[in-house]
Amino acid sequence: MRVLLVNAFHYLRGGVERTYFDEARWLTAAGHEVAHLATQDARNLPSPTAHLFAPAVDFGEQVPAGAAPWRWSRVLWSRPAAAAMRRVIAEFKPDLAHFHAPSRYLTPAVLRPLEKAGVPVVMTLHDFKPWCTNRVFFARGAPCERCKGGRHVHALIEGCVQGSRVKSAAGMIEAYLHDALHAYRAVRLWIAPSCFVRDKAIEHGLSPARLRVLSHGVERVGGGAPTEVPEGAYALYAGRLAVEKGVRLLPGIAARIAPTPLVVAGDGPLWSEIEEASRRVPNLRPLGFRGDHELPALRRNAAAVVVPSLFYETFCYAAAEAMLDARPVAAARIGAVPELIEHEVTGLLATPGDGDALGAALKRALTEPAATRWAVAGRARIQSMGDPKRHLDGLLTIYREAMSA
Repeated sequence: MRVLLVNAFHYLRGGVERTYFDEARWLTAAGHEVAHLATQDARNLPSPTAHLFAPAVDFGEQVPAGAAPWRWSRVLWSRPAAAAMRRVIAEFKPDLAHFHAPSRYLTPAVLRPLEKAGVPVVMTLHDFKPWCTNRVFFARGAPCERCKGGRHVHALIEGCVQGSRVKSAAGMIEAYLHDALHAYRAVRLWIAPSCFVRDKAIEHGLSPARLRVLSHGVERVGGGAPTEVPEGAYALYAGRLAVEKGVRLLPGIAARIAPTPLVVAGDGPLWSEIEEASRRVPNLRPLGFRGDHELPALRRNAAAVVVPSLFYETFCYAAAEAMLDARPVAAARIGAVPELIEHEVTGLLATPGDGDALGAALKRALTEPAATRWAVAGRARIQSMGDPKRHLDGLLTIYREAMSA
């Protein structure tokens, strides 16, 4: 089978790219031919179609809304990305295209050439972009579904796209345009990585007949020795430093487990806040970004892991990878997290946004003898639901179904 994988980025940024690269590797190992479409970037990993990638464009949080005004036409409908897709189709001749998160970097414009060429398309719901202009159903520090039913004006009212009214206005227009164009009509089957995502997609109007639940595959990876790790036991937060991840709760959580250090591995818009808080909370230890050469060992050496998310996690690699390493996990009871963690069976759950409750749960994960039992049960759960062979078999079944539709 000739499979085209489509994603905004072709280097490891987070969970989306983890899935994108894992599936590429597993498909190739099983004898399938894989190519990619993403945007050009100096950090990109090798690809047989890298020379055909769409032109670079930056919609990051650090770019002011008024910078390079030409960017906003590409947000709505990227003709350069569509042209790149036509080149990939002509050269690679895919049997099927699998979309991950094209986002506003590629836009749904890249679906039209596939539709015209008769190439079947499946798409994994890593986020809720088809219904939410900021992708994650989150605004003003809490889950938000005010745009439900196509009421995208709430994106502007809430200013939920990177905290900018201008960017939110562009997002609102983008959403109304995509609705009017039925932008995702070419997608034959949608893959939900959790039952939570399936149910949420149905709530927002997606037909159950077009949805298939397939948990992400999770594979234990190696890694070199981590640097700057405290001596003795420590707890770990690993992830993006952003509001929706519950990062502002970390200083209070650290205080609850003192003097045990809470190591923070990651970067993002709240880095300066965490760095400042570490001066007031001595056992809060921000390390900054740690890549795949360090993070696996950092996680394996942790006595426990905390996941304080405030938004709807669609799967939660942070919890799943820690569980696969048999680390006790204390996490917020939100989104798909309870599908991984059963309270006091495979880990501990606490109310989202309740720093005291999360701190108390993390303290239990660090000190209670039962934590070892929870960690072992957690590893067994992830080994079963996230088995790479099981995932690949399920993926190929979905591909064949989409091709025969």
